[in-house]
Amino acid sequence: MKSILYSMIAILFFGIIATGFVNKPQTHTILIQSDDSKISTLTLSQSADIITKRLQTFSMEKFEIKIISGKNQIQVVLSGHQDLKVAESLITQKGRLEFYEAYNYHDLIQLLKGDSTLVKHLPAGQHFESSPNIGCTSAAEMNSFVTYLNSFGIGDKCKFAWSNFFGEPDVCLYALRIEKENLIPLTGNDIQSFEVKYDSARQTDNIVFKFKTPAVKVWADVTKRNVGRAIAIVMDNNVLYAPVVRDEISGGNCEISGDFTHDQVQYIAAIGSSGELPVSFTVLK
Repeated sequence: MKSILYSMIAILFFGIIATGFVNKPQTHTILIQSDDSKISTLTLSQSADIITKRLQTFSMEKFEIKIISGKNQIQVVLSGHQDLKVAESLITQKGRLEFYEAYNYHDLIQLLKGDSTLVKHLPAGQHFESSPNIGCTSAAEMNSFVTYLNSFGIGDKCKFAWSNFFGEPDVCLYALRIEKENLIPLTGNDIQSFEVKYDSARQTDNIVFKFKTPAVKVWADVTKRNVGRAIAIVMDNNVLYAPVVRDEISGGNCEISGDFTHDQVQYIAAIGSSGELPVSFTVLK
């Protein structure tokens, strides 16, 4: 009888100890502050709704969101094993989506009146006459180009943008047309749906989006006049993709099939389907 009692006590004792080693769900708290000190409670709430949708679209991990109105802050508590860097980016990315006609290499050189010194300063660039990719370099050298690019004095006709959305070690330069007659009057607000589609033939994750009905004809006209030329899809001044238009797109459906990882595609879809944040936020350390 005593041996049975001692065994029961031992089991109970080790059971109590064992519970101390059970893996509890990890939680991480991210606190963000509105950059606008006069932000309204409504705008703060709208921002929280957008952030909620982004996190739900990107991952199945659980999270909680709390609005701190008096301090113009939003608190996000993450559960599970989410990448904090990605999560911080998801909840603070402005998410402004724009479309631009892009100069190809040949047209940019003409705009620069034959001056090809820009190309010579992009050592990693491999140029093709019809390519919108002007040239590539390391991300570390990117900032040193800003003053140099501004020195060309063509700011009324084009603006330069980089393919630096995901912080890749190498970035490529694009020249976007900003002449009034070439501006594309469409943004992320004109998109009806934005989702991920798996291409089994190529074994890639692609992004498919569809324009709202009022924008369908606008997009058809834009693609018709740009057959054989590139249209850059830009998010927060970074080029996501710049496909060459092969034919007029009349149905309002588009597909981005760039060289993206699964997580990158999920990230783009989470931002694109949730809309642009009405104000900017900064992570408080």
